[in-house]
Amino acid sequence: MKLAKVYLMIATIAGLAFPALAGTLIYEGDKGFGKGKHIVFIANDHEYRSEETSPALAKILAKRYGFKCTVIFGLDENGAIKGGGQDMPGTEALKDADMLFFYTRFMNLPDSQVDPIVEYFERGGPVVGVRTSTHCFNGQKGKWAKLNFNYTGDDYMGGLGEQIFGNTWHKERGQSHYGSNHVMGCRITPDASAKGHPILKGVKSIHAYSGAYKSQPPADATPLLEVQVLNTFHASNDINTEKPIVNAGWTREHYVAPSGKRKKARVVYASYGASEDLLSEDGRRFLVNACLWAGGWEKNIKSNLNVDVVGEYAPSAYNNGVALTGVMPEELEGWDSQIMPTMAKIGGLSDPKQVQRLPRVLKNRPELRQLIQGRHPELFAPGGPLEGVGQ
Repeated sequence: MKLAKVYLMIATIAGLAFPALAGTLIYEGDKGFGKGKHIVFIANDHEYRSEETSPALAKILAKRYGFKCTVIFGLDENGAIKGGGQDMPGTEALKDADMLFFYTRFMNLPDSQVDPIVEYFERGGPVVGVRTSTHCFNGQKGKWAKLNFNYTGDDYMGGLGEQIFGNTWHKERGQSHYGSNHVMGCRITPDASAKGHPILKGVKSIHAYSGAYKSQPPADATPLLEVQVLNTFHASNDINTEKPIVNAGWTREHYVAPSGKRKKARVVYASYGASEDLLSEDGRRFLVNACLWAGGWEKNIKSNLNVDVVGEYAPSAYNNGVALTGVMPEELEGWDSQIMPTMAKIGGLSDPKQVQRLPRVLKNRPELRQLIQGRHPELFAPGGPLEGVGQ
């Protein structure tokens, strides 16, 4: 315990990033308007690589603007980062959080790990949520079953996602797919009605690789973003004219906590956020601005804020099943670390069902195809399940 305290002291003085207890990761800047403020990132989704998006944003906010940023991950049985992990220790960090960046999907966690999340919302903490956070819980039993995305009780309809952000995964009153994942990218631009909003300073056009959602903002929301579906996966001017422009993000000034009490709090939601989406400078800019506005630091938002990536960033292809495995939180420490490590193992390739899904993922990602083929040439060999894919 004494050594751990010494390590934390040295890391804090040096302004470094270091692994905290319970499998979390802390990046702490040493100067900037965020000094003394704490942002907690919860990264635990099954598909869109929140475990890459969240630390990348945390590094920017910590290194460039001085915030203390704690990243909490879903973990596997060995303590390695796992998207959708059913063990997510470290949520007690929310006790002194000034802002929460919430990036989750279908979580199913022990009550003891959910309790601090609920307590955060009960005290009216501000929040930025992206992509699948509207359907953040699934399969919770007992006292927190009401948080599930498909909860139908009148006391908390639609679970935490609908009550906090205003949507859940429900075609009629919430969200549904609008642009095909891995096939149709999208162009996201400011909603004309939101001109002048601080979050939109410097934001002109975002290219998102994640397929568009058809979102239905709640009546009390202020629209911020709109999305056009493309016929191409990568950025282009090839608009899909069969899909009209729809909403892609909003703010609201209150939510309903799990107790049923209405809380005055700043909320931002955006329907993009896959790790590959952060390759867009304006994609990063919107999310950084959103964090600053939600936390009440909007006076510091400038159109030219530096949102350059800190360290190396090599986002992996989002998909549900094949992902990098065995990466420990401490491997992402330090400003110069790469997200994710070059030599991380590729998990899911031993599952025939997951391999069958890969052709759609690999079609527009030659780098991923080359990586997998280099490590597992048997999959692409004559008669193999991926023979000819991506060529």
